[in-house]
Amino acid sequence: MASYYYSSDKKNWNRGGNEYEIFLKALVGVISLSDYIWHPNMCESHEKTPYSCKCGALDKVKRILEMDLIPLWVFRKKGIIDHYEPSIHSGTQPIRVLNHMLGLMFVNTHPEFPKELFEEIDKGVFTKGVFPVLGEEPCKFHTPFVDKQKNVTIHETFLSYLWGVSYSVYVLFLETVDFPEINQSVGFTKYSIRQENIDKAYSMFFYAKSLIQVFENWDKESLPNPERYPADASDRIYIEQTMVYYTEAVKFILCHEFTHAQRHIDQFVEGGLVASHFLEFEEEADANAVTLMQMGMVKDFNQEVIEIGIIIAILSMFFFSKTTTGTKHPNHEDRLTATLERLQLKDTHSGWGIACIGLKLWDEQFNQNLDWPSDLTYRELYYNIVSQIKKMEHDKN
Repeated sequence: MASYYYSSDKKNWNRGGNEYEIFLKALVGVISLSDYIWHPNMCESHEKTPYSCKCGALDKVKRILEMDLIPLWVFRKKGIIDHYEPSIHSGTQPIRVLNHMLGLMFVNTHPEFPKELFEEIDKGVFTKGVFPVLGEEPCKFHTPFVDKQKNVTIHETFLSYLWGVSYSVYVLFLETVDFPEINQSVGFTKYSIRQENIDKAYSMFFYAKSLIQVFENWDKESLPNPERYPADASDRIYIEQTMVYYTEAVKFILCHEFTHAQRHIDQFVEGGLVASHFLEFEEEADANAVTLMQMGMVKDFNQEVIEIGIIIAILSMFFFSKTTTGTKHPNHEDRLTATLERLQLKDTHSGWGIACIGLKLWDEQFNQNLDWPSDLTYRELYYNIVSQIKKMEHDKN
């Protein structure tokens, strides 16, 4: 997987991964140029720089560069980067600097989705707009849902929690799994591993999970956050890249709730449902959310980013409880396994490692004492851990 990065030289972009998408999302998130939102209906092969690529989407990047519309913070190397704009951002939590772009990202789930979404809105099948509920409350009782009027509710604190989980899982994967494996395979230290970054990732996770039970202000001076951070921070690139996975995780959740609004709420209102119906609805909502997002995937461009965002969204449900068993929802490990298999990931895909990092955090959070063998691939390790979870849940009953 390796880290995704860009050069501060506008005409010297480093191909470390999906930096075009990262740049475009960052641009939309900060200066709201909705005209330039990335659209997956584009060519499959790209030249190495946006200046030579003939693709329409990257031509827009070219125009942005030539018009000097890049915000100065992108190239800042000293001082504090502060994205908060009172006239744009509502709410009190640092996640507010990303809230205004959620609807835009959701609408652009795949090329044909805007048409489908607006048709459903016109028919009253789905609410118009995605507006986080603002407030300084714990997210234990504020997980996302769609109500009988088909309004999607997603709370500001839950979004803060989700960003924290996204950051923690992503950074721990890079620093403890991906970088060590790359360094070992090439025979030298290609990527430096910094204990400081690992410690920050754990601190971020501890804060994120605390928001489930008790709301406390996000310490922007000591914890990673999307709003305010030093330009020369060792984890700056992780802060800025986390937004990519976070927005895909939110998009999956919104696609899940969209499916409920489209297919299930009317049946719920009519009544007569039993527990098995709810389980079927949840499975269908997960499956359709994956399908919708797969329609927006472009191989070797944004596919892995979307897949990891989906995985993080489901992992975020684990940290609410020591048990994975649900009554109206499938067991968490069943949801995660079904999604991983639906994505048809290769054995070497980073998603298996991401999933294992998330399960390891859950194991440590609740002192489950799972056994973590070191001689397995991450795909093999994932199924090994899931089998242990299954046995543990069975023994409880």
